Amino acid sequence: MLEVIWKLYPARRALLIPYRMWLGPGFLILAIVMVSASVGCFRRRIWGWWLAIAIFTINGLSDAGQILIGHFLEGGIGVAVAGAILFYLSRPKVRGTFT
Repeated sequence: MLEVIWKLYPARRALLIPYRMWLGPGFLILAIVMVSASVGCFRRRIWGWWLAIAIFTINGLSDAGQILIGHFLEGGIGVAVAGAILFYLSRPKVRGTFT
């Protein structure tokens, strides 16, 4: 049923298939980290802010890597979005709401 998703990026499927044994646990760990960051941010905890900063920094760096391998549009949009979120999170008024 989820095979329809691969029509968006058929070449990515070929790249990921050799790692399929690790994808489930990897995405589970990613989901746990994302939920933790969400809970921390909604509760305005400092650890949630730091976790969000780490997540968007890693995301922005991986998008910069996309640019380096020639995926200019995907990488550029990703870097711009991650950069905008990091800029917002780093504003003193936003940063000050986390304790």
